[in-house]
Amino acid sequence: MLEALGIKPIPLFMLSSWIKAAAKCGFNVQPLFKEAGIKIDLIRLEDARVSPLQLISVLEQCVAMSPDRYFPLVLGDTFAFESLPEFETLLTTSPTLRDALKVADLARRVVLPWITIELIEEGDLAKVKVGFDVPIPNIHVFGLPLHMVSEGIMASIRKFGRNLQGTDDGFVGVELRSGPGKFSAQIEQFFERPITFNAPFDALVFERRILDLPLEGAFPALHEQAHFLAAQRLGKEAKRQGVAAEIEDLILREPDLLAVGIEDMADKLNLHARTLQRRLKDEGDTYLHVQARMRHRLACQWLRQGSVSIDDISARLGFSDRRAFTAAFKRWEGTTPKAWRESQA
Repeated sequence: MLEALGIKPIPLFMLSSWIKAAAKCGFNVQPLFKEAGIKIDLIRLEDARVSPLQLISVLEQCVAMSPDRYFPLVLGDTFAFESLPEFETLLTTSPTLRDALKVADLARRVVLPWITIELIEEGDLAKVKVGFDVPIPNIHVFGLPLHMVSEGIMASIRKFGRNLQGTDDGFVGVELRSGPGKFSAQIEQFFERPITFNAPFDALVFERRILDLPLEGAFPALHEQAHFLAAQRLGKEAKRQGVAAEIEDLILREPDLLAVGIEDMADKLNLHARTLQRRLKDEGDTYLHVQARMRHRLACQWLRQGSVSIDDISARLGFSDRRAFTAAFKRWEGTTPKAWRESQA
């Protein structure tokens, strides 16, 4: 289901966190992984891939196995970068929480690439919005408990933020898209702040002022080295997923690359253009299809953010004018960019 929406299998970098979280909740996660068809090979852990549906299925079962503790929050609070030391160093040496959030956005591209983390600043408040990087607006109607995933991500962000800051100062509350439910009390107890249910989206709410306060762990030289290693990790992960995924990762980092032809993109990948064409063909893809997918994906991403005008989005994506962009977007989503943006709000 999720794979049909372009959400690809992910690596098992969170394996140890699942094991520890399950132990904290009083059960063994191994039988659940086995039942879901997830095979574990520690020797080739970096090459192992898990279907999002497999992972969500295990998450649902873990929640059922732990009625007294809300498993997504335990998992998020337990998560550590044990298999990704460069990201651990990058995070702990961040000069500010604003920089740490940029690290979190890099890390999710390796751990859960179909999650989005967005910083929204409004007056004296800032919100860290957690969402899902899929083009269709009504993914929630598929009945998937995606709120559990975003709640776990928020628990993890909250833990790292508190550890970096050394205090709870400035943390205001939590906004959840879902309504009150069986685990509302556990959620309120965990975050120790007011919970707003039935909100437009899932978000952690902070005082904006704390974003740029200096952190005690700041280490600029080490931070720069860790950033280089993290970029290498992202590149390797994209290569494992195939050359199309590698191109998509490059365009996500540098949207201006949407405008380059296949020869220039091949140069960027240190490949001959014919080699790139052949590898894409072997994956059942073409360069034009990759470009179209990324225009669709970036269009939805920028429309969701709300801070970029539709005319600017059209220009960024390389359309001749807004009319051409609107026509393309209608083919993708069946509605205009303006109406789609309003539906997201």
